[in-house]
Amino acid sequence: MNKEQIISEVLIKCQAQGETVIVGGYIRNKLLGYDFKDVDLLTICTPEELKTIFPQLNWTEQGLELGITRMTYRGIQFEFSSCFKEAFKEKLEKRDFTVNQFYFDGHNLTSQSTGANDIELKLLKASDYLQNSTTECLKNSPQAFIRAFRFVSLYDLKWDDSLVTLFQNNITSFQNVPDGRLQNEAYEILKGENILRSLYYYERVGLISTNSKLEELRDVQIPLYTQNLAARIIYLSYLLGKQTVIEWLTLHHLSQKLVEEIQQYLPYLKTDDLKIHPKRLPFMTLLKRYQYQDDKEKIKEFLKSSR
Repeated sequence: MNKEQIISEVLIKCQAQGETVIVGGYIRNKLLGYDFKDVDLLTICTPEELKTIFPQLNWTEQGLELGITRMTYRGIQFEFSSCFKEAFKEKLEKRDFTVNQFYFDGHNLTSQSTGANDIELKLLKASDYLQNSTTECLKNSPQAFIRAFRFVSLYDLKWDDSLVTLFQNNITSFQNVPDGRLQNEAYEILKGENILRSLYYYERVGLISTNSKLEELRDVQIPLYTQNLAARIIYLSYLLGKQTVIEWLTLHHLSQKLVEEIQQYLPYLKTDDLKIHPKRLPFMTLLKRYQYQDDKEKIKEFLKSSR
């Protein structure tokens, strides 16, 4: 079975027990042309009913209080959000951004707002729910704040001006994001090709200091050559100056070791006159891939001169 067949099977099994639709990132990513990590479903089925359908279903005590259960089914991660039938419509509407305000019942894809147009424009815009209940929403669910930066970095989106203003006016809500979430989201943001644009919005909102280079470089994409994120952090420091990057690392409560690596390796990108210890050569080669934008001839020349 392919992925779509597996997802359809789960949806149909749930709908046999009660109203269920697919919501969230799976739809957004499909419409934007990206792969998905998991599939979110909103259902009136209780966790107990879902457990009879899918014995592998699991939950945490905290998740169960919120009606959240999860499972891996035929290699795909699923998350279920259970609610009472009377609250189903309201739950559908409580989405943070218009690009997330879609649901799919197995036959029809429904957009509850301007999502279709915003997907086409690659524009991240606050939903009416987020606009009209900002204080409550960001206080109770501050992850919307951090998700906005991740979506820019990973999905090549741009913020609507009203979203910039919304977050500027509610900047203190960022402090409510739990440390674990801050750190996890930071690593996801670093993986995105549009990390510079994401940092530009950090600056626009007022979370990091002004840096004129962000305005200049915000639409420059940085490919992900390997999963070694320390190399990307050092390269960002080379492009923007280390102060901006260290501010961002501190904001996300990331390891001091990353700051030390910036101090250690940044000089090697600023000059070719420093002698490189053989043990550092593999990592320096990765840094040079970023600096030379993967130009094979320049990298060969670097390796030749480093012998």
